[in-house]
Amino acid sequence: MFQKLTTICILTALSLSAGVALAAFEDISVSPRERAMGEAGSAVVDGAYATDLNPAHLGSTVEGAIAASYVKPFNLTFNDYYHIGAAVPISPGNGAFALSLTQFKVEHQNVRLMDETRLSLGYGNTLYSDVHSTIDIGASVNMYHLKYGETTSGLNPGNDSALGFDLGLLMTVHKRTKIGVMVKNLNNPQIGVDEEELAHRLVGGISYEPYDGVITTFEIDNELGQDVQYHGGMEFYVAEGFALRAGVVTNPNKLTAGFGYSLDRFSLNYGFSTGGGTLESTHQFGVNMAWGGEAQ
Repeated sequence: MFQKLTTICILTALSLSAGVALAAFEDISVSPRERAMGEAGSAVVDGAYATDLNPAHLGSTVEGAIAASYVKPFNLTFNDYYHIGAAVPISPGNGAFALSLTQFKVEHQNVRLMDETRLSLGYGNTLYSDVHSTIDIGASVNMYHLKYGETTSGLNPGNDSALGFDLGLLMTVHKRTKIGVMVKNLNNPQIGVDEEELAHRLVGGISYEPYDGVITTFEIDNELGQDVQYHGGMEFYVAEGFALRAGVVTNPNKLTAGFGYSLDRFSLNYGFSTGGGTLESTHQFGVNMAWGGEAQ
């Protein structure tokens, strides 16, 4: 009886963190840098996270990169979210590929209650470029796999998979202004016997870098059936290799902050966001390694 009651409490907490209802593959920031900058990333290039933020980032990717991050959303002890991704340029003028794996799991008393796994493959290239402006396009395919754990009474809810397709666009104007647009799950995929629709989102953002080491960004996130979210953030380097970040999110209202420290080709990032209500704050950590291209 106690275990059943605990399971109900866990599912209730998950439903609160998801918003209106418990849904599969809710949007969770995979990048600590993105989280710290108001969870806005469509117009802030980050190749290793491109399959999640905007696959068009890959069109401007000139160096290889690999990144990993970990977070417990809202500091709930029974859930974990992992991400690992890599971006690999092909050759000058031929764009780049990216591959990522994310897993969200819910576990209680060493019993796995739920697994959400997503494997993504993306590609991006430059569509147009001149001395002042660049237009990059990108696309990614996502394989979603959802699995529920067997109950104590022996009931197995089973598992299911689905495919989703994303499309992205990134325009760079006079080298300092970027406009990013991404459509998430363009094909409106469904999963499970009840054909639950996975989040269908249209995201548009703009970033401006007035001078080296300072970026401001603003983003609008419109998920079908949900309130429109507004994201705003900034990043500025206060010393060589050390950046501070901050931002805000609406619906629910949240404050975000964090930092990044880079040494040669390695970097460590931390992102923080408030709970947006009765939930606790979220702390996210990540590491990056780059190779090839030009050292930043």
